[in-house]
Amino acid sequence: MKRKWFLAAASCVLLLTLTGCGKTVEEQIDTGVASAQTVFEENPQQPNKTIGKIELYVPAGYDVEESEDPNNLIITKGSESYILFVNYYEKEDSNLHYELLKNDASKKIIKEETVEFDGAFGFSAVREYDKEQFELIVSSGGVKMSTISEDKNIDQKLVDMMTIVRSVNIVKENE
Repeated sequence: MKRKWFLAAASCVLLLTLTGCGKTVEEQIDTGVASAQTVFEENPQQPNKTIGKIELYVPAGYDVEESEDPNNLIITKGSESYILFVNYYEKEDSNLHYELLKNDASKKIIKEETVEFDGAFGFSAVREYDKEQFELIVSSGGVKMSTISEDKNIDQKLVDMMTIVRSVNIVKENE
């Protein structure tokens, strides 16, 4: 009988300990934004997909499909959907997407960080979408990726998003 009580108590302590090990939303956001900056400063992944004029690296577990707008691609992982927007006319050092983010006062920016590296400008940001969800945004020059996310795996999502965004190449047509 004592053994059953001991096992029950030990199980409760273990459960409470493991539950406490998960990162808070704030920790996920801080880690994700900082890690996205690190990804920005690394060598981009080599593209493994070509959709229309866009070459990009798509990590394992993600799928990509065209949308009706040739500037947008829909990227999915399980039930999560991401929008990749490519502005063909913006250069690597463009901060257009960042300026648009800063000028939109409709949603509170929880955290943002800009980075300039090797002639390119980029940023990662997390905005409050509603009480339960966050808008995750990453950008490099004229390429932006965003998603609406709940409070799980925000850090990894930001890293994957920046990895994808940094890998984008626009195929030039031969004239």
